[in-house]
Amino acid sequence: SNFKERAPPALLMLSATYLFLRFSGEKGLIGLILVMQTAMYSEAVSVVDGHNTKKGLGSIDKIASFPFQKWWWFATVLATTSIRSIVTKYTSLSNEKMSFVAFGMSAIGLVWAVVQLAMVNSISTEETYRNFLEKVACCHFSLLFLVGQSSFWIKTVQEYGLIWVLFPAFLVIVNDTMAYIFGVLLGKHKLIPRLSPKKTVEGFVGAGLSTLAVAVPLLKRMHGDSVTSDTPRHAIILALYVSLVSPFGGFLASAVKRAHGAKDFGRLIPGHGGVVDRFDCQVVTAPFVYLYLKNFFNVGRFSASD
Repeated sequence: SNFKERAPPALLMLSATYLFLRFSGEKGLIGLILVMQTAMYSEAVSVVDGHNTKKGLGSIDKIASFPFQKWWWFATVLATTSIRSIVTKYTSLSNEKMSFVAFGMSAIGLVWAVVQLAMVNSISTEETYRNFLEKVACCHFSLLFLVGQSSFWIKTVQEYGLIWVLFPAFLVIVNDTMAYIFGVLLGKHKLIPRLSPKKTVEGFVGAGLSTLAVAVPLLKRMHGDSVTSDTPRHAIILALYVSLVSPFGGFLASAVKRAHGAKDFGRLIPGHGGVVDRFDCQVVTAPFVYLYLKNFFNVGRFSASD
C-alpha cells in the first residue's frame, strides 16, 4: 500500500521535471534550484517553529522582527552562494564586488540581531535569549546544510553541464528506491533503529550494489559519443559516494524530524512529504560531485543535448 501511494507522485514528479528541463535547459535548472532552496529552508525552520509552538515556547515572539531576520539571513547566504554564481556569470559584477555585498548584508544582520536582543525587556530575559539563539542556530544550520550544499548544483551545471547534475541525482534515486525494495523483501537487521527504524542493513547493502551496477551503463548512455576511458572510473566513484555517504543526509533529516515530533518536513508531495524529504540525500551529494570534477575531471563540458 505504501508503494502504491508513493509510486504515482514520484513518476509524475520525474516526468514533469524531465519535460521542464527538456525545454528550459540549464537556466531552467538554475531557476528550479533557487525555488527548491527557498522551499527547503522554509520547511526546515517551520518544523522547529511548529515544535516550539506545541511546547508553548512563546517568548520568542517578543522579538517581533525574527521572521524578517531569518529571511534576511537566507538572502545573505544566497548572495554568498547561489546568487553570487549567477550574477558573476551573467553580469559584469565581479566576485570581489559580490563578496563586499554579502559581507555588508551579514554585518547588517549581526547588528540587527544584537540590537533586538538589547531591546528585550522582560522578566524572562534569559529564556528569551536562549529561545532566540536556538532558533538562530536552527536557521543557520539549515542554511549551511540545505542552501550551502545545494548551491554546488549551480556551480556544477555552469562549469560542467547539466549531465553532471542529473547523473548523480539518478544514482540517488536508484539508491533510495532499491534500499526500500531490498528492505521490504529481505530486511531483517535494523541499520540505525533509533534514528530511522525502517532502514535495514539488507536495504543499505542491496541499494549500494544496485547503484554500482547501474552507474557505468547509465553514465555511458547519458554521455553518448562523449564516453572516454575514464568514464567508468568517474561513474564508480560517484556511485560509491552516493551509496556510502549520501544516505546519511537522510538519517540526519530523520533525527531532526524525530527531535521535533514531525513525520515529514512538508506535505507538498503525497506519500513523500516535503522538498527536504526528497532531497536530503541529494544535497549531500552536490558538493562532492563538484569538488570531484574540479580536481579529477578534465575531459570537458557536456550539456544535456550532447
